[in-house]
Amino acid sequence: MKSNWEARINECLVQSFVDKQSETEIEQGFNETLSFGTAGIRNTFGIGPGRLNKFTVQKVALGLANYLNDKKANNKVVIHFDTRHLSKTFGMEIAKVLATENITVKIDAEYKTTPELSFAVRYEQADAGVMITASHNPSNYNGIKVYGPDGGQLLVEPSKELSQYIDEIDPLSVKVKDFETLKNEEKIMFFDSKVTQAYKEKIQHLVGSIPDTEMKTVLTSLHGTSLPLLAEILTDLNYTNYIIEQDQSMPDGDFPTVEIANPEDEKVFDLSKKCAIENEADLLIATDPDADRLGIVERYENGSFRYFNGNEIGLLLMKLRYDTLLEISNPYIIKSVVTGTLSDRLAKDLNIKVIDVLTGFKYISQILKNKESDDDHLVLAYEESHGYLAQDFARDKDAIQIVPLLIKYKAQLKEEHLTLGDVMDNIYKTYGYVMDKTVSPKFEGLKGKDKINQIMDKIRKHVPDEICGLKVLAIEDYLTRKINFKDGSVENISLPETNLIRLIFNEGFIALRPSGTEPKIKIYFSLEVENFNEIVDEFLVNYIK
Repeated sequence: MKSNWEARINECLVQSFVDKQSETEIEQGFNETLSFGTAGIRNTFGIGPGRLNKFTVQKVALGLANYLNDKKANNKVVIHFDTRHLSKTFGMEIAKVLATENITVKIDAEYKTTPELSFAVRYEQADAGVMITASHNPSNYNGIKVYGPDGGQLLVEPSKELSQYIDEIDPLSVKVKDFETLKNEEKIMFFDSKVTQAYKEKIQHLVGSIPDTEMKTVLTSLHGTSLPLLAEILTDLNYTNYIIEQDQSMPDGDFPTVEIANPEDEKVFDLSKKCAIENEADLLIATDPDADRLGIVERYENGSFRYFNGNEIGLLLMKLRYDTLLEISNPYIIKSVVTGTLSDRLAKDLNIKVIDVLTGFKYISQILKNKESDDDHLVLAYEESHGYLAQDFARDKDAIQIVPLLIKYKAQLKEEHLTLGDVMDNIYKTYGYVMDKTVSPKFEGLKGKDKINQIMDKIRKHVPDEICGLKVLAIEDYLTRKINFKDGSVENISLPETNLIRLIFNEGFIALRPSGTEPKIKIYFSLEVENFNEIVDEFLVNYIK
């Protein structure tokens, strides 16, 4: 098998990446098979069935084609791609495979954001959508997300079914027609500007207007897709007081100005902070490469900066959006079970219904689909990992619709001589000083997978009465779908099965789950304690390292 791959290495499109890899790294591509999971596919470039290359991408595409064609005839798929290495090339390869299998494909000639793809699926009444992106993963990664006709990522059961179709394909035997032939046959068509314009209009309707303000904003796309789209939307809303951090907003799959293009990391704002000082800006906003997540920093008159974590941005959006939604009936939020505990306290005080879901925005999308016909009003859907949605014209995280909302709220607060920091401090003062932190230690390779499993097993099977001085009240095990209380009682969990544990204390929770896209275990701390940092450090030493 390996010799067959090596004989076609010049066709695989990833030769430049393979040339930089060690023998061990190359060999790993033959020891694994690329699997389509609940987050789609996300992996590094390389040769072999276990890495992203032309042939494994074609395999996924043919599996998707067979999956769709077995359900019905005359299918339609929309495809978008981000600014990563080979994103456009992979998008075109997928288009060719689908079109060869008699599926009508619409694809854009230029990069687009993930929320635009989610919107386009429903706007075009497509049967599926494909987004080529690895979100904020390192530059040697790419990925394939698949969306259903509702504009949300595929749920667990459809993902499993699609995975079976993909697994049946020999990646080296996929047959495709050439692009020009398929275009002439009108099996592949390019988008015109109508979809983008319709998406912009939805955002304009959501935001309404931004007050005439001297408030300045620095924008950075982290070398991704949000610009020039965001600038166009803000200009259409008559807000032109923005400054683009130019060095960091040129599309570039190497992400040369950051270690990792993730707005969860305050370090990505280093260049924006310099730009803010030079231009006396008030607000700094960064979007990740596919523009589904965002981060914000506020600058004050004394020259100091304040970074807001994902939970804090969610709380600010919930409070400020609720305050501007006058006389709405049945308000609700949707959030993940690892979102900080302050969200429940704030929502309860505002009389907002809370719907909890597993991590993964596809579960939020499912709720939104199920609530299409009721009279409830969405205030916010979000995850602590910096993903937010205010209106469901997109069915995935949407930084593009949130950025102008944040600018609007910041401008309104400036008129009142207030800041986002003032609002956040008042939330803490009113509802409790809960601190939130997510830690994601890496464990590479097969040994790393074993280590992650050992950590989860240890927590599952040997839960002490006390952890870091905090009394354990219960352990929520989403793999068994049971809540085991320390008094011996047991309750069922209604959410689907997943590898997630939450340790419950009077002071809050600590949660653990393996990452679905990287060799990491994610540990979430949400605690109202004075010695927060000491507890985080002690827990990592005793249970993780």
